[in-house]
Amino acid sequence: MVDNWEHWREIDPRERALLMHLLRDDFQGKAEILEQINSVEVMRVNPEGSLKLRTSGPVAEVKDSDAPSQRANDKIPVEGFYDDESDNKKRFLSVAKIVRLALHVTDGRLSEMEIYKEDGSMIATDPYKIDHSRVHFY
Repeated sequence: MVDNWEHWREIDPRERALLMHLLRDDFQGKAEILEQINSVEVMRVNPEGSLKLRTSGPVAEVKDSDAPSQRANDKIPVEGFYDDESDNKKRFLSVAKIVRLALHVTDGRLSEMEIYKEDGSMIATDPYKIDHSRVHFY
């Protein structure tokens, strides 16, 4: 059996839709990033859905958002999040279980769409099936 997590492939429509949703607002370097998406290939790197990204096209000069990257030559120009509801029960008072979506740009090229849950538990709502109106931005 071939493990699709270890091979470069074309981005699928749901992955592309989430990536484009993350790129909806203006930021420095957006035009170059949009050109890079024309050639993007992806590799899934974990069960949460994080994708390594590889592209060609013009190099983008971007700035970090509110959450700077700890990686060398890496910037996070866009970061979003959604509340991962493990059940459909609406409670009067509940603690949000936040799933973070961070777009990484390394040396001017898209390099990763990082997806992780703040509390480390399993993600209940698939990030590629989420209603985009539930994704908020910092």
